[in-house]
Amino acid sequence: MGQYIIKFPDDLHKKAKLRAVEEEITLKDLIIRAVTEYLKKGG
Repeated sequence: MGQYIIKFPDDLHKKAKLRAVEEEITLKDLIIRAVTEYLKKGG
């Protein structure tokens, strides 16, 4: 698995982290899910 360091705006990071907590998943899993869905839509 590749590793990347990505700098997010603080507000985006906070919103993503809160959503991950709500869904009981890790921030990593939330980002992977988001990118996967984006690519499925032909993004």
